[in-house]
Order: sequence, then C-alpha cells, then structure tokens
Amino acid sequence: MTRVYHIVKFQDGSAYVLFDGCNWKCKYCVWREVTRWNLCLPEETRKKLDYMWKERKVRYLTVEEVQEILEKEKVKAAFLGGGEPTLDPELKPLIKSLTKKGIKIWLITNGEGLDDEIVEIVHGITFSIKALDEELHKKLTGVSNSKVLENFKRYAKTGKVVAETVYVPGFVECEEIMRIAEFIASINPNMTLRIDPLVQGTNLDEVDNCIEKVKNIVNAYRIKVKGEIRPPKLLYPVV
Repeated sequence: MTRVYHIVKFQDGSAYVLFDGCNWKCKYCVWREVTRWNLCLPEETRKKLDYMWKERKVRYLTVEEVQEILEKEKVKAAFLGGGEPTLDPELKPLIKSLTKKGIKIWLITNGEGLDDEIVEIVHGITFSIKALDEELHKKLTGVSNSKVLENFKRYAKTGKVVAETVYVPGFVECEEIMRIAEFIASINPNMTLRIDPLVQGTNLDEVDNCIEKVKNIVNAYRIKVKGEIRPPKLLYPVV
C-alpha cells in the first residue's frame, strides 16, 4: 500500500499525485495550514473531501490502483508531491511501475530523502530549499538543512533537478533568497530557481522585484496563471 490519497488531472493532461505525511513541520505549509487537497479544486469540493477524510472514507491506494487510475485517464506525465513522497516505502516500486507504462515522473520533494536510485529512475525533480541559513531552516521546518544541502550538491549536476523556494514574509525574504541563489550558482550556474509566493497573503510586487534581482545570479521565475483558472479533474477520492 502506498501513501497516495489524492489524485487530480490538469487541463494539459498531466496528473498530480499527492502523498500523505511529511517529516518536516514547516510553519507556513499550505498542506497543513490551508488544505490537504489541490488548491485549484472548488471550495465546495474541498469541503466534501474534508468531510470524507474526517469520516475515514478516504484510504491509501495500492501501486496497481494508482497505475490503473492514471492509465484510464491516458496520463503521460505525473507529478508526485504532497506531503513528502520520499517517506513512502512504495515510492520506488510506484515510479518503476508508472515509468514502464510510459508515464514520465516528476518528483516534488524537500530533498532530504533523495538517493541515487530515486534520482536515476525519475524524469525530473523539483528540489525545495526552504532556507540556506541553518538556524532559520530549523525555525521554519523544525529540522537541520545539512542533509538537504548535501543532497543538493550531490544531484544538482545530474540535469534532472530544478530548484524551488518559497518567499515567506518575515522569514524567507529577498536577502535570504539571494543567498540561496548564490549557493545554487556556485554548484550549477545553469540551474533555474522557481520562487513561489506564500499562498497565505504575499505581496506579489515584492516577489517580482526579488525575482529581477535574483536573475542577476541564476535564471529565476514564478508561476503566473493567465486568464480563468479551470479546476482540475478529480480522479481520487471520488465525491
């Protein structure tokens, strides 16, 4: 049994597969503080899912069930996130099973649990660096970032990794993000850094101004949605 509890399919045909559980306690975590479901789902749908979760009507899926759901929807690319996917003992069997079916796997992770085999079998990795300063990292997540930075140095030149961080007002602002960018550039100057604004109210102008500064160090961007946001198709759980 995997720890997969939620799957959605986006308009471009890709899927997002969410894993339950995390080994960190990030103070600003959307998954813990806002919703465990995909944010693009209608609020009414998320409320129904909350009720199902509370009533224990949502269960984890097997590797075969995840594969069946994605194959039925003709998904060709799947993003594995959460939560923290690398905590799942069934992660590698799941990746291998989906890859054999022609589904490209992109892993979204805090990086602490990465190993050579995972990096080898995935198509790509979004590696999140919450903070470069260790004490700030401990304050934000409850854990040291020593293993994270060690793994980043190990895998940054594989050609499979892109970096990500979150702009957190009062904690991880432009000064700290500039340091993260300098760290990334010292290892792989060709890497891209995605800067995500904190969902719970961040001044986007401040984030965009920061991105322009960071571009002097590494390529940097944030995801911008244009036009009407169409909700993804809910594949699991079924409401």
